[in-house]
Amino acid sequence: MHIKLLFTVILILIFFLGAYLRFANLEGNPNGLYVDEASTGVNAWSILKTGRDEYGKSFPLSFRFLGSYTPPLYTYLTSIVIFFNGFSITSVRLVSVVSGVFLIIIFYFIVRSLNILKTKRAVLAGAALFAISPWAIFYSRIGYEINLAFLLYSLGILFLVLSFNNPKNLIPGFIFLSLSTNAYHSERLLSHITVVCFLILFRKTFLNKSNIKILIFGFLMYLFILIPQVLTFFTPANITRGFGLFYSGEIVRQIHKLSFLPVFLSAPIAFLREFTSQYLAYFSPRNLFFQSDPDLQRSLPEISVFYSWESIFYVIGLFVLIKLIRLRASKFIIMLFLLAPVPSALTGDPFSTQRALPLLIPVMIIITLGLDKFFQWRMKFAILVVFIFITISLLYLYRSLAVLLPNERAKIWGYGFQELAKEITKYPDKKFLIDNGRIKPAYIELAFYLKIPPKNLQDAVDQSVKKKYYLNTSWNDHYIMNGFETRTINWEEDIYKNQILVGDELAISQQQANEHSLRQVFEIKSPKGEIIFKGFETNPNLKCASQFIHGKCNNFVNTDTNF
Repeated sequence: MHIKLLFTVILILIFFLGAYLRFANLEGNPNGLYVDEASTGVNAWSILKTGRDEYGKSFPLSFRFLGSYTPPLYTYLTSIVIFFNGFSITSVRLVSVVSGVFLIIIFYFIVRSLNILKTKRAVLAGAALFAISPWAIFYSRIGYEINLAFLLYSLGILFLVLSFNNPKNLIPGFIFLSLSTNAYHSERLLSHITVVCFLILFRKTFLNKSNIKILIFGFLMYLFILIPQVLTFFTPANITRGFGLFYSGEIVRQIHKLSFLPVFLSAPIAFLREFTSQYLAYFSPRNLFFQSDPDLQRSLPEISVFYSWESIFYVIGLFVLIKLIRLRASKFIIMLFLLAPVPSALTGDPFSTQRALPLLIPVMIIITLGLDKFFQWRMKFAILVVFIFITISLLYLYRSLAVLLPNERAKIWGYGFQELAKEITKYPDKKFLIDNGRIKPAYIELAFYLKIPPKNLQDAVDQSVKKKYYLNTSWNDHYIMNGFETRTINWEEDIYKNQILVGDELAISQQQANEHSLRQVFEIKSPKGEIIFKGFETNPNLKCASQFIHGKCNNFVNTDTNF
């Protein structure tokens, strides 16, 4: 009884540690608001207030974010959070962080239900490693759909495991897997192939007369939840998203290299070559344990998705898994392991931790298997060794998450837009022109921080968009509303209008400022000291006074920008 109580206490402590690492300073870390988070927040608020998104579309089946289309579930859930918690960064990130906390529990139950471990210590160690996993923590703290989809997919996996003992669990398993497809694009492929491969691999267990009613009902529920996607499946909104990420250009180039072969042979060879290259990258110890995601916005600084020392137990776990290949649980783990990278391998990114997040579950199970084998060797210092590794990992995590991320990556995460919004409110009588040549779409960030009424945003867009919402995939980032305009600066005209020009460190040089009689009124820097925005006030009268030809001046001096 004493051992059971100690086990429970340690498990609860692990859970609260994982929750703290995900919830701590959620508003300020990541430091800023990424454009995808801003889009989620603005559209969730718009749905809550008006029942329409930023384009004026009533309860869309897929949200038209920044020219692409996003599954709707996260945004609708966020609108509920905003209703209770207010319109804030925390509210935008809350669904994701709650998903991350529940994932700790789900992982624990998946490992325990597989019944493949021989020591209880390994179950606790695996749960602890999942709780402090850089991969799991990072995506739990960002406010868009990835982690919610991962939660739903993992719930589906848990019920598939439970169905080995009770086939009725196939029904909630199918339901959660289908729901995950309404949260993120990767699961739209991954969930389908998971269901198919599961039934093929374990057909002797489930494809029989005694389970036929369960299977039929489960499939009907699965298909019913897919109805919203079916309605838009053949629209450009769905097609362009997939083809936009697919590496078709690289395949064409390889087909040209294989021009000595007929196309019906060179095309599949070219595809298999590119797919295999991308696919195998997700099993590389270098990518998993020693190297970060090449996209700085999708990783923690100076730390990989797993801790380097875990690679030892990853290798041990793989040997254990292969040795136990005849067990049903081993086949299930291998299935998850092989399927998880498939959606990511169909895109051009070399190693996308964002799209491959479901790989976290099987890799963590394999590492836990390695730990289980380590504990079986009955070395007296085994627990101490793992405890020391975990302690060191927490120190590295603290440095990366609490120190480096909010400072080193602030600019990448949209730091500065909140400060820019404050500058706009300081000059209520001035018009602002924000140059968007090199920055992420500014309009959605400012709409969030200025809390622009949804109706104003809806009126500022091209009104034809909502009539062909799923057909019109073109996107224009030129916005005029609430005292500001976003577009590229036109140096032939904009300097003759009374306004404040805003750009990054390269948009407006000191030479241009001197040449066009611009006066710097503010400068916004990141915590690292990088210049994010500079604001320059125009002076048309002074500019015209320095010119010999006054044609432009007659047209623009003493006139206001048409906002």
